[in-house]
Amino acid sequence: MDELIERGRNWLAGVLLVAALGAAVALAAPLLQRPAAPPVQLVASSTAPATVQVHVVGAVRQPGVYALPAGSRVADAVEAAGAAEDADLAALNLAARLSDGQRVRVPQVGEGAAAPTAASHRPRSAAAPPGRVNLNTATAADLDALPGIGPVLARRILDYREQHGPFAAVEQLRDARLLPRATYERVREYLTVD
Repeated sequence: MDELIERGRNWLAGVLLVAALGAAVALAAPLLQRPAAPPVQLVASSTAPATVQVHVVGAVRQPGVYALPAGSRVADAVEAAGAAEDADLAALNLAARLSDGQRVRVPQVGEGAAAPTAASHRPRSAAAPPGRVNLNTATAADLDALPGIGPVLARRILDYREQHGPFAAVEQLRDARLLPRATYERVREYLTVD
């Protein structure tokens, strides 16, 4: 009798083992049949441009717009344009990093420091242009010569003058938000209206 009970237990254990294996296979089968997910590929995404466009003017052999690798310095821009024999390179911070859309002006010897550019941090007094510029008669070139004003801001000022008539006061540049506050503060002493 004990032997019969022992066989019954073994038989029951075997049935349970087979049932458990069958359930495991039934649950694993869909997982084994599912197609493998494609491997995840990490792609380095960079928001920084590969190049910067800079406008080099002044005492250089070939003034113009140059595409330079991102992270380039003022020295690289001057080298690309070729410094003229009368260029005053000591007046520039040749180690300053360039930014896209920046204007680099190379002064002549005896001319004084160059007008500040987007990446420079020179005091305002080092960038004094000759005379005052009348907002109501200024050309794009007149405005572009002012520190911190490039072709885009000069065009914005001229377009505003065409649409709204002559300026009544220099402060209209600030009030109409034609210039960023820092640029307005930098150039207001060089401007007049007549």
